[in-house]
Amino acid sequence: MDWENVVNVKDSTLVDVDHLCFDTSNPRFTPDKRPEDNTNLEIVRKLASSADLAELVQSIATSGYINIEPLIVVASIDCLRVLEGNRRLAAVMCLRDPGFAKSAGVSLPDFDNAKVMQSTQKVLVYRVEREEDARDLIGFKHINGPQSWDAYAKAKFATKWLDDEKRLASEGKDALSLNDIANRMGDKHATIFRMVTAYYVLNQAENREVFNVDDRAKKAFSFSHLYTGLSYVEFTDYLGMPRPQRNEDPSTNPVPDDHIDKLRKLLQWLYGSKLNELQPVIKSQNPDLGLLKDVLKSKAATRELEENVSLADAIITATPKDVRFSKHILAANNELLKALNTLDGFDPESQSELEVIAESAAKRAISIRSSVRAAIVDIAGVIE
Repeated sequence: MDWENVVNVKDSTLVDVDHLCFDTSNPRFTPDKRPEDNTNLEIVRKLASSADLAELVQSIATSGYINIEPLIVVASIDCLRVLEGNRRLAAVMCLRDPGFAKSAGVSLPDFDNAKVMQSTQKVLVYRVEREEDARDLIGFKHINGPQSWDAYAKAKFATKWLDDEKRLASEGKDALSLNDIANRMGDKHATIFRMVTAYYVLNQAENREVFNVDDRAKKAFSFSHLYTGLSYVEFTDYLGMPRPQRNEDPSTNPVPDDHIDKLRKLLQWLYGSKLNELQPVIKSQNPDLGLLKDVLKSKAATRELEENVSLADAIITATPKDVRFSKHILAANNELLKALNTLDGFDPESQSELEVIAESAAKRAISIRSSVRAAIVDIAGVIE
């Protein structure tokens, strides 16, 4: 197809919807939101389940398609590929073909079919010559703008952009740094830097075949576990990584070869492994990621985690005995205070067995008190 006869580069023009196709490499398609294949049906089905497509369908069904903001497209061999506006294209496809919508699992509201069909026959597009020409707008809109992507999608988009800039630099051409890219995307908090670093770490693990995102134990993919963890010196030290410097672009392969097995262990702690029937030790980012950080501070606790894959056991090893003792005493005293305040709830007829438990607790309390007193007397004697 000679697309110049349809829409010129850098022009905004109404084009027939049938000329448009989805961007199958859309950063929105993260590991837990990836279509099963690249057919229109599967793409729309995935957008319906992960991208609030129903709300957009309702809006267009009510008011018709309004050509204010153009879809951004780039020419492919047989279609104009939509770089920005895939949700809008999906909504239009569903409204134009109710049978297709039903197959994709999209519920359609009642609407004026003639009005909607007329408004969706042709849509406004803006054609760019290359995908890179649309990056500034797409990046700003979906990184910190009104339609923000999830963390993995942001990292994927920024990493691809940076890789292209690195290729330009290798050819002796002017190129952007990651800081330049982050500024263009409206990121002022170095979040993109952390995400791209984590994306490279994940890619390295997959390239070295020590981890595969599709092998994770849970359906959801919590990319934030990794990029947040790598902001802690305990995580980067465990992987043998140099501390990331924000004034330098992150390395494509940040983990040294002699730490690749540790990378495998760390990613399995974060995400588990279906193949090896391992559940992640990080059940939720708070507090588990902080607990893992504490474990990595201790060589003995880290060894415990590597051997037994139990965060609870490892954190015990990582916590000094004096801290554990103090914590247990305070917790026990607090629980006993609660029991004392609810003593009027004791039923001697149905709860007579509690006398034995109370007696046992009293003996243990006396034993602890005696030991504490003896230790304090000993210390006092030494001081005198």
